[in-house]
Amino acid sequence: MKRMTAIVCTLLLAGLVLWGCGGGGGDTSGTLTIWQTYNDEEHPVFKEMVARFEESHPGVTVEVVRLPFAGAEPKIQTALTTRTEPDIARVDVSFLPKLASKNALLALDEYVPAEYLADIFPVALQSCMYDGQLYGLPDQTNGLCLFYNREMFREAGLDPDTPPATWDELVSYGQRLTDKDEGIFGIGLTNSLWWSLPFFYTYGADLLSDDLMHCTLNTPEAIAAFQLKVDMFEEYGIEGGAWRAGGITGDVGFQNGRYAMILNGPWAVESLKRTGIDFGVGLIPAGPAGSHTNVGGNDLVVFKTSQHPELAAEFLMFVANEENQRNWALTLGQIPVNTKAMDAITSEEHPYLSTFVEQMQTAIPRPPTPFYPEIENLFIPEMQAALDGTKSVEDAINTAVGEVDKLLAGE
Repeated sequence: MKRMTAIVCTLLLAGLVLWGCGGGGGDTSGTLTIWQTYNDEEHPVFKEMVARFEESHPGVTVEVVRLPFAGAEPKIQTALTTRTEPDIARVDVSFLPKLASKNALLALDEYVPAEYLADIFPVALQSCMYDGQLYGLPDQTNGLCLFYNREMFREAGLDPDTPPATWDELVSYGQRLTDKDEGIFGIGLTNSLWWSLPFFYTYGADLLSDDLMHCTLNTPEAIAAFQLKVDMFEEYGIEGGAWRAGGITGDVGFQNGRYAMILNGPWAVESLKRTGIDFGVGLIPAGPAGSHTNVGGNDLVVFKTSQHPELAAEFLMFVANEENQRNWALTLGQIPVNTKAMDAITSEEHPYLSTFVEQMQTAIPRPPTPFYPEIENLFIPEMQAALDGTKSVEDAINTAVGEVDKLLAGE
């Protein structure tokens, strides 16, 4: 993580030399094609943003193509093969390193001024870095927090305004909230590497070494972290098996009162509000290394084949500017990627969002490896084996780490 911070700082300093002001000149007219994956709530807000960009850039037309989120990556990979990629695409943060490693993206170091980058939320900006260069700008950043049912807390004699501050407290709360005869459990958890990263990070474990060549999740801290997740189900009996195939997922179980607590992101807030559930959002419970979340989100990237690179880069900066990010946050309840927009988020008017903003101050981004999806797939069956009890946590983690190291070594 220190390595990534140093890279971002170096980029900011270099940008002062490469740029004296924003914009870059050049393109003043033309058509930009954008492939995006915004959901039904986000899409109209984005379209309004596009209209404002066109209004402020006479002669520019922006063609917006909407893709399903799950189908975007194969669509882009096919387009790269057939040389039919758009100017700009919205991609998951885990996909950017793979595209950059294939030399498909335009490096933006010469197009985006350092003073502009200084206003971008650092943990979001790091998701746009690969091999020391900038290959996109974030349009959305998120992480996980602890959602809890305030009414269930009251019924268990717990303070509905005080979520558990540590994992030990969460276990204690979970035991008071669990009623197995009624099929009610303290928490429901998801089995994947990404959803488990908060456990690892709060115990002080890192996913990869600084040189990105070795997986480091087989340390005593990492094993203890995942052991806690297993123990919530096996030893303490507070986890309801939400990770099981055919089980009640965390989202569904939280909505129907089966799970009193779940981990979730800011994308869940608006839909939960509509259900009428009395819920609260707290920070990830602290472990030995404190409270930390993982980082998700999406970036906007420009392909090297774009005929309007300067105009495309200008659009990326437009999306992430203070005004648009403030509107995005207040309209959709999402974390702004521009730090200047964060002053509009108050704990009184936006209690859920302000908690997420606070949590993101200690967020830890995934390392910029093009192999993250493969790493995820190698870990999932081994973690499933540990949760099922068919393997010890140590054996499962060591097996996964061994396979990841082979992947990183090119074996």
